[in-house]
Amino acid sequence: MALRFTVSPLWETIAALRVLADPGCYPVHQRWIAEVEPGLAGLGPDPTLLTALATRPVIPEFLIPTPGVRTIGIEDELTWLPKVADPARVAAALPDHPRFRALLEDPQAALTTICERIGRVHEVVIAPVWPRLEGVLQGDVERRGRRVVEAGGQAVLAELHPDVGYDDGHVVVRRAPTAIGDRDLVLVPSAFTWPGVYLRDSPVRLALCYPAHGFGSLWERSAPPAGNALARLLGATRARLLHELERPSTVTELAGRLGVTVGAVSQHLGVLRAAGLVVSRREGREVVSLRTGLGQALAQGEVR
Repeated sequence: MALRFTVSPLWETIAALRVLADPGCYPVHQRWIAEVEPGLAGLGPDPTLLTALATRPVIPEFLIPTPGVRTIGIEDELTWLPKVADPARVAAALPDHPRFRALLEDPQAALTTICERIGRVHEVVIAPVWPRLEGVLQGDVERRGRRVVEAGGQAVLAELHPDVGYDDGHVVVRRAPTAIGDRDLVLVPSAFTWPGVYLRDSPVRLALCYPAHGFGSLWERSAPPAGNALARLLGATRARLLHELERPSTVTELAGRLGVTVGAVSQHLGVLRAAGLVVSRREGREVVSLRTGLGQALAQGEVR
């Protein structure tokens, strides 16, 4: 079993639409819902098939292709989506119903308008909270990745959710086994999948979307620690780093903003990573860091 992880802003956008379509069922997201509903309403009625597709009991697989990398931007996902959604793949995922006739007859044209709508929805419901959200998702990946090394992939699957297990080459979701075969099994942490899990079955990759560790505290707000409490706990430079890492930043960017050397930033980031407050990943020649859900809670004074 080849087990991998990915963080997908496209999936978070689609999953968020499902939450917004039935907000009363998601009390944990009420603060976020109240903040983004006006912006979504401002986009006007959906002139595409996006809402109809995203809120189906089973989301059409072509709408949520699983990335082949750990981290990807929404722009890249939206560029990729129409390219992998060939007519046969679209037809296999949809009923022959008049409602979807335009998509069945001219999938590329319909998907172009759907992708444009996804981009607008993402801008109003996900982009404003993405730094905070990505910290939780990337932190979960780091946490699970360490468990893969310590205990193996089967143990990680067993720990994801009560409805998930592994049995002789099959991932088991709600007692239904799905053969993995030669495909990668990609684990996709999500803030909006709770309280269940969602299995995305495709010929290339099998993806399991599950509630990310710490997602429940995403929308909690409180005042930052008074005075120099955080600096006394972590040291002045590390406290400043933690505040700066609300958005993904490179070592060079952080050194410039803090007025310290690149070497000093790297050393401090190492300490914060070891404490589970920061995650780092390589993007090309640069290493990008972001605070985790725990780091966010500490910076905002939410740890009691």
